[in-house]
Amino acid sequence: APGAAALARTPYLLPNSFDVQGQRVTLVGATTEDDYFTPDGALNVPAYVEVTPAGQQMEIKPAATLNDLAVTEAAIEAPGTYRFSTGQFVARTTTFVNVGGKWLFVRMPRGRPPGEGGGPPQRPQAEGGPQVARAPDGGGPAGAGGPGRPGGGGDGPPNSIAQADVPAAAPSMQTQGVTVVETYVTKGAPTDTALKTTGQGFELKPVTHPNAVYVDQGFAFQLLVDGKPVTDAPISVYRSGNIYDDRRVAVETRTDATGMAKVAFSQPGVYLLTTHTPNAGRTPADAPPARNYTYSLTFEVTR
Repeated sequence: APGAAALARTPYLLPNSFDVQGQRVTLVGATTEDDYFTPDGALNVPAYVEVTPAGQQMEIKPAATLNDLAVTEAAIEAPGTYRFSTGQFVARTTTFVNVGGKWLFVRMPRGRPPGEGGGPPQRPQAEGGPQVARAPDGGGPAGAGGPGRPGGGGDGPPNSIAQADVPAAAPSMQTQGVTVVETYVTKGAPTDTALKTTGQGFELKPVTHPNAVYVDQGFAFQLLVDGKPVTDAPISVYRSGNIYDDRRVAVETRTDATGMAKVAFSQPGVYLLTTHTPNAGRTPADAPPARNYTYSLTFEVTR
């Protein structure tokens, strides 16, 4: 379902203004379960990547990281559009084993941290910006589900096996869950340099400028992995609200055969777009991908 695009805890990066009038912007980095944008955990990264209107990249470190959120302040001097991003970081590493011709993800004993073997999580192999080890989501591996429940005991999800039940000679492999969290702000008129993609990893290529999204025009974009279109990627868009809202999911859709999608809106507001690389068609007999990607973008829709 498209709604699966949201993580158990969805990370976001929220500026105090998308239309910057002064010399700086404050950003909150956090995770949330379903009340956007009420934080329930800090987006724990050592630094963010700031891309200036001239295309210059620099790291900015959070000024404070609390239990529920991280706060960062960045200078906004030259006019134009700025991109703020976590870069690509490995949120989770999952071990799969092949048992009886099926690839099963290994359930670690309760209390183990996300890193393999109970030790410190692995440093990522992904290209891109700052890299962290702490997972923002508390769920299982992306794309690990499927029909059937393996033997070996335990009450885990389908296509999983407890670590204690893994046969000694079972072939194994690891999958990285790579996450990217971004937002854009503009001072003066929007510019395009900071929107350019790199051709590496999972990227959203805006067609509509993210700081020029209007209710009557919608938001068009393309999803890419290593510069190639991502077909049938599930997309969910959530509108900022509160616990009294009846409907929090504003839009659910998928990319077309060219990786393109367009989201329509019925009202202005601050929105969170989440998506991930698709898993449709993969059976338990198919080897899992080396990487599963997740992406989130915070943006504003105006009249």
